[in-house]
Amino acid sequence: MKTVLITGVSRGIGLATAKKFLENGWQVIGTFNKTAVPMTHPGLVSIKLDITSEESIAKAVESIQQVAPHLDVLINNAGVSADAFETSPNMQTVRATFETNVFGLMTLTEKLLPGIVTSGHIVNVSSRYGAFSFAIDGPDSTAYRMSKAALNMYTRTLAFRLKKKGVIVSAIHPGWVKTDMGNSAATEKEKPTIEPEEAANEIYNLIMNKSESGQFWQFGKQREW
Repeated sequence: MKTVLITGVSRGIGLATAKKFLENGWQVIGTFNKTAVPMTHPGLVSIKLDITSEESIAKAVESIQQVAPHLDVLINNAGVSADAFETSPNMQTVRATFETNVFGLMTLTEKLLPGIVTSGHIVNVSSRYGAFSFAIDGPDSTAYRMSKAALNMYTRTLAFRLKKKGVIVSAIHPGWVKTDMGNSAATEKEKPTIEPEEAANEIYNLIMNKSESGQFWQFGKQREW
């Protein structure tokens, strides 16, 4: 049985993705923070993780390694968007966003790298908001945009580092998804259009198709960085 670790499985994309892998016979290790995982399954192990705390990360990694010394797939899904309507950067928000979307994600990933199997796959859930090819359409979301741009570069450099080991590293833009985060950025005129299950299918298919490493994906196709 193959094992996937998914961060942030208590709701949204993470929960839908956990269900997708469980339905297909995988063992799923899912992390959660403040909200408990709202499901039980023989193939699911839930582990508490505060991605902004190095102590919490260390404890979670120890628990993960006890459950599964080796991981086939790591999906870095947990993230925040706290400045969707802020038109100028708030440094406190910037720092907090980077702690979750970049620093915590990197710390967890680096600690787990020795356990990723040859031919494994790491997927970073990113956003087109972090792509330089995506035209700036407003002055908002500076912290979120910057954090996802940093995540995209980490994806590319990590793919280069792991090339000889045969580990695939991907970034994916799942679209504007109907999650708490997605809905928090909605306006009267614009709202998220994609169901979490659709995003989960995209992530699952990306992994099952053994995609080219070091690429940025959107709806099954490579997109520009």
